[in-house]
Amino acid sequence: MSCQRFMLLLHEYFVGTLQADDRDFVDGHAGSCRDCGALMAVAKEISCEELVEFLNLYVDGDLPADRRAIFERHLAICTECLEYLRGYRETMRVAKAAHAHEPEPMPPDLLRAILAARKPSS
Repeated sequence: MSCQRFMLLLHEYFVGTLQADDRDFVDGHAGSCRDCGALMAVAKEISCEELVEFLNLYVDGDLPADRRAIFERHLAICTECLEYLRGYRETMRVAKAAHAHEPEPMPPDLLRAILAARKPSS
């Protein structure tokens, strides 16, 4: 039960929204549980806020391999960031699909010719 509580509180711990008693629990549990201590070390490699800063590079495949590995370790233990990534990818997919159906802009010379042809003759 303690490990499960630890996992539930880990994201809030790193974004700074935990109350003092829960924060003390997370610190104490990480210090006494080998597995959760290892998770805490992974979580400290990159914060949730830092992860969001590099999200575009990660999705585009432009994040260097060492940073990508840290990024993916964080995603493996932080369900909130994983959900954020899913939402980000879906937003990008929808935005690209919306722009894929936009007509090409009309060449300026053609536009001028059409407008000139529509002017009433004097």
